[in-house]
Amino acid sequence: MLGGTKEARDLTAEEKSFVTGVRAKVEEKAGGALAAFEPVQIRAQTVAGTNYFVKISAGEGKYVHARIHKPLSGEPTVAAVKTGLADADELQYFEA
Repeated sequence: MLGGTKEARDLTAEEKSFVTGVRAKVEEKAGGALAAFEPVQIRAQTVAGTNYFVKISAGEGKYVHARIHKPLSGEPTVAAVKTGLADADELQYFEA
């Protein structure tokens, strides 16, 4: 559905590779290096390109949620990162 976010789900190998490829940008938005970086869940929103909302295990029971925009052409950007989260925090749509 155009504009709405799809349900959260596990990542494909291709999606894990894509998210891992923007790790430095996620860490920059998070304010520093993360102890670990394991994408565990994803939601997608089709816009002019795709917004990805990703739950990432940052190690030691900590999680971050990243909003990554992948345009139809060009490089992806990390629009926002929420820190200080736990596994129980549901992955949802959030603004930049």
